[in-house]
Amino acid sequence: MQDGFTAAPTRLSRLTAGSVATLMTIAAAAIFPYASAQAPKVPVLFPVFATALAVNNSIIAYLITLQFYLTRRTTVGLLGSAFGYSALMAAMQVATSPGVFSEVGYLGSRSHVGVWMWITRLCGFPLLIVLAMLLLKLSPNHTVPKRYLNWALGGFVFGPAVVTLALDRFLFIEGTRLPLLISPSGSYATLAYGGVGFMMVMAWVAALASILWVTRLRHSFYGWLALGSYSYILYLLVNFAGAARFTVGWYTSRFFELSAAAIILGALLYEVLKMQQRLRSSYLHAYEESIRDGLTGLFSRRYFDTALSREVASQRRHGRPFSLLMVDIDFFKQYNDRHGHLAGDRCIRKIARCLASQLREGDVVARFGGEEFVAILPNTDEDTALKIAERFRCAVMALQLARDRNDKGNVTVSAGLYTCRSEAAMTPEQMLAQADAALYRAKHAGRNRVFTSRADMVVA
Repeated sequence: MQDGFTAAPTRLSRLTAGSVATLMTIAAAAIFPYASAQAPKVPVLFPVFATALAVNNSIIAYLITLQFYLTRRTTVGLLGSAFGYSALMAAMQVATSPGVFSEVGYLGSRSHVGVWMWITRLCGFPLLIVLAMLLLKLSPNHTVPKRYLNWALGGFVFGPAVVTLALDRFLFIEGTRLPLLISPSGSYATLAYGGVGFMMVMAWVAALASILWVTRLRHSFYGWLALGSYSYILYLLVNFAGAARFTVGWYTSRFFELSAAAIILGALLYEVLKMQQRLRSSYLHAYEESIRDGLTGLFSRRYFDTALSREVASQRRHGRPFSLLMVDIDFFKQYNDRHGHLAGDRCIRKIARCLASQLREGDVVARFGGEEFVAILPNTDEDTALKIAERFRCAVMALQLARDRNDKGNVTVSAGLYTCRSEAAMTPEQMLAQADAALYRAKHAGRNRVFTSRADMVVA
């Protein structure tokens, strides 16, 4: 099943989620006998709780919407709308609460209008989750076409705002006709033990069941979303057990609702972290491929040119010498003709590995093209570079790669060396030309030897 979330659940995450669910269940069971006990009345806590919930769900909606923008998965967009709707409705609850923005609430709303706001939020939120899960089940690969992405994004972002404003206007206009679910004393036993309360709990049971049924918790995010849905069920049950405002159940139930938001926010942040890790890994992989030669695994010519320019600039700043080593496989065309191109590729790979094994940490070795290799030897004078080049030449001979099927000689290499000293004022291209000229002289002198740009040589 394809969707917008990819982080797989780990054994630790499953254990953590199970432990959290167990602890929350034990806490809810411990609170039930005392849920209806009256607690100190602190009216300011309600808008504080609702504001915290609105902020948390706004962040969640933003992160999920970003995920939708990246993946174009319709189910992800619906989940973002669900959390956006919850955030906006929570904000409206704060506005309709008496004593927050006015003595009687937003635009004169009565307190029971805020209760209906709460009901529509806690019913609409899980139903949007169920809708997203059903879409994921029926059309798991559904994506929004790129040409309609901005329109879909606008719909998922502004749709919840339109619905929230419409519900707000409806509840404000029809408020007097709505059943009174909370008494002036703050008791909401009618709500808690009536059909509305049962409907609210069942909406979240349906959300939890749909998540488990459709996703099978294959991805980490859906496991935490399921735990968040379970937290909402406990929230409602503990709240209804209190059956009145400012009871132990009323206060402690807020913990479960805020826990649900915190759990899902944490899951999304983890998803973002995993996405960053995947992007970083992809970038590093792409970068590594861009600077490496596909046949040998050595650096590419493009990377070598950049490294040489950097080394020249460093040499001019600090005055330290460095050497360039250019290597060519002797009689490689004949080797290819006799053994075939696949054998020729194997020969190039073996010599490339041999060259890389003879160089030091910090040296840069690249495939220059065809059967040619080039190396930058930083902070290396001519005598040291000659020793390195000769060591490599001997190592290739030790490979004993037969030049032809009659074993008439083994594959050898020739090398040209140029050392850049403090007094040098050449461009990188001119330095390469010096090393190439030394290589040409080594070839002309009989091959299987090393020449320097100053005509010194080491003969095999």
